This record gives sequence, structure tokens and C-alpha cells, in this order.
Amino acid sequence: MADHKGIFGLPLEVFDDLMSTLDYESVLAFRQTCRLAASLVPLTTVAQARQALKTTLLARERAEYERRQVAYANQRRWAGVYPQSVQPIAPPQADVVANIISLGSALNNIHRNHITRAEQLNCYSCLKALPRECFVESQVTGRRSLGHHEARRRFCRTCGVTKGIWEKGTVIRDGRCTLVLCKACNNLKTPTPESKNEGMCELCHHEATCEMCQRKPPESLLETAAEPRTAQPSTRATRCQRCWAISHTEVPLGSTGSHLCPGCEAAVSSA
Repeated sequence: MADHKGIFGLPLEVFDDLMSTLDYESVLAFRQTCRLAASLVPLTTVAQARQALKTTLLARERAEYERRQVAYANQRRWAGVYPQSVQPIAPPQADVVANIISLGSALNNIHRNHITRAEQLNCYSCLKALPRECFVESQVTGRRSLGHHEARRRFCRTCGVTKGIWEKGTVIRDGRCTLVLCKACNNLKTPTPESKNEGMCELCHHEATCEMCQRKPPESLLETAAEPRTAQPSTRATRCQRCWAISHTEVPLGSTGSHLCPGCEAAVSSA
């Protein structure tokens, strides 16, 4: 009978050639399937695939940065030669200040030619190209902006929280907003001035300082809760089979098998 081992039955040379054609995400996912896959794919192979992907992302970002620089230089040269090419026609009295605002007109001309900021950037922690909204402002401006010196150190919000790059209680500036990585819920939220000093979000800080939430129940309630409850038989209104009345009897289920009210049961037993 044939032995079907699948990919694990391939010769080692063929298996290595197959692994070399996979990208980083595929190699990592395959290695995490089982122990045999982990033993066949060493960590060095995963590290090499990760480094190759990171190098590719850096090269693409650098190429995009250089393309933008060339486009910016071309548009600036065009704006210097034709500063009013996209400006509205100015009235005659505006000619006096035309030279004063020439720089502003040139820059306006550049922006009207759609040289805008990068809306997609690389996270070099999870090695993915993500929208700009996935990063805090400090990770997409300055030295960590597109193509700059510390771009390789850029990380997204999710990696900052889940991978422990930000410590709990860290206060983070996101443009004009202030965020805090809450010590209690481990989420990135907007704090109040009081909760920011404690390194917590508004809700967790309120729960931690609220007197009603911290108040202990009375001892009488604790004693009542500690006492075991005794099971009581359920009751329901039953119709007496002798006097056919239901308003004066409520017999526990299973207490008697006569289906009579207490008065009729006493009369029958005395007779």
C-alpha cells in the first residue's frame, strides 16, 4: 500500500527549493502548522525571509521618496517660470504686491499639481503597508516620515500595543490629540487630565476611584449570602376533586396524591 506523506515525504533538497520560493508570511504560517514543520523550517530561514521582505519594503519606500522629490523639483521649476498658471486672474491693483506673494503663488501652484503627502506607509514591525490612519502622528512625520533616516523604525498602533513597544501607562501625542495606553484595559484611548496622570483611560480611572464601586456590601448581606439556601417545594393552585374549588387551596406538588383540599381530606379521613 502506498504511503502518502504529502509535502513531508519530499526529499530535503526539493523541500528546501520549495521553501525558497515562498514569501515571509507563507514560510511563517507553514512553520506554525505543526512540530514536524517547525523542525523542517529552521528559524534562520524565517529570519532570512523577514530580512528580505524588510529590504524590499525599504527599497520601495526609498524609490517612492525619490520619485516624489523629482516631481517636487519639476513642479517648483514650473511654478517659478509660470507662477500664475493655475492662479485666478488678479485685478490690476494687485500688481503692486505681485512680487511679494510670488513665493506663496509658486507653492500654491505646486500643491495644485497634486503633490500630496503619502497616504500609505510601511510598518517595519509587522512588515505591512498600511493606511496613514494606522499610525500616530509621530511615526509618519519628521525623521520617520516617508523615505527619511529613521523610517525603518516606524511601527503602527497595533504593533505598539500588542508587541509591547509602548509600556502600559505611556502617554502618546498624536498631533493635537493626547492618547494613553491604559494600564487596566491595555487599550489606546483619549484620557482626561486626571486619568492621564495615572496612566489610565477615563472609564478605568472612574472605576478605580469611584466610591460606589469600591464600597463593600454590609456584613448582613455577606452573612445572608454565606448561608446555604434550603430547597422549598414549588406550589400551584389545584382544583379539589371533591368540592371542585380552587380558591382555598394551594397544595405543594407531590405532597399528597389525593388531589383534595385540606378540609375535604380531613372530612374523608374522619368518615
